Amino acid sequence: MEIKLIAEGSTKWERFIRHWGLSFLIGEDVLFDAFGKPKTLMENIKNLNIDISKLKHIIISHEHWDHTSGLWNVLKINNNVKVYVCKNTDKKIKAKIKSYGAELVEIDGKDYEIKPGLFSLGEMTKNGIMYEQSVCMKTEKGLIVITGCAHQGTLEIVNRTKQLFNENIYAFVGGFHLKDSCLRDITDIVEKLKLENIKYFAPLHCTGKKAVEMFKSKLNCISVNEI
Repeated sequence: MEIKLIAEGSTKWERFIRHWGLSFLIGEDVLFDAFGKPKTLMENIKNLNIDISKLKHIIISHEHWDHTSGLWNVLKINNNVKVYVCKNTDKKIKAKIKSYGAELVEIDGKDYEIKPGLFSLGEMTKNGIMYEQSVCMKTEKGLIVITGCAHQGTLEIVNRTKQLFNENIYAFVGGFHLKDSCLRDITDIVEKLKLENIKYFAPLHCTGKKAVEMFKSKLNCISVNEI
């Protein structure tokens, strides 16, 4: 399954103009997150020649606006999909998904097979406040983990993946939520990630400029289309 980055916002200015968040296409029929600016998402989908009618699965990592805002535009075109959200997602969002005629799938704390070779790692939480799911792809090269914001922590997600699959992680992709972290904390996380023998990283979105620079200097970083 190919991973295609549809839209991403990572700078302070992009956040100010609400060009913030991210969205991926996995294969031809899986959308992971729906960006924060619907117009940009739909324009990029058109420019990348993505056929929305082929979508069968939409995975929403968590309920924040920068990962859900474009969802409604997609569902207007194709509601014959399953939309996967964390069980503790806001009830209003879950009701709205149903109102579009899509099938709602609530992900609890257990891993869940979306389709052959693609799994939700299950709902994870940080201090019982923020709920989020990441996904894992099984490939010939190894596991590829895709995150929305990784609010629970990159190390926690890596540990969860290893517990579930007991396989090497080939690539770790997405937002790593280190934009507000101090240099000492970023350094500690990067040093611990070095011990995990993950071949490639693709830090995006909320990772933050300082953290991205450190990832690039200490770890093997590539763009999404190189994975």
